[in-house]
This record gives sequence, C-alpha cells and structure tokens, in this order.
Amino acid sequence: MAAEKKSKLWLLVVAAFALQLAAWTAWFIIAKHNPVQEVPLVKSR
Repeated sequence: MAAEKKSKLWLLVVAAFALQLAAWTAWFIIAKHNPVQEVPLVKSR
C-alpha cells in the first residue's frame, strides 16, 4: 500500500512540473509576440 501512495505522489509531482513548464512556455510565447515598447525619456536641463 505504501508503494502505491509513493507512486501516486511522484506522478503528482511530475504532473505539476509539466503543468508549470507548459505555463512558462505559454508566457514566453506571449511575451515574444508582444515586445515591450520603448518610451523616449525627456532629457533633464
């Protein structure tokens, strides 16, 4: 019984890691398609 719980825990950890990796990939793709716009700064006198 303990081995089955341990196996399910590892499966949960791997699934959470895969979900996090997918989320980071999506954020990087979104960021690549929407670059930051440069704003010119006003020069001080």
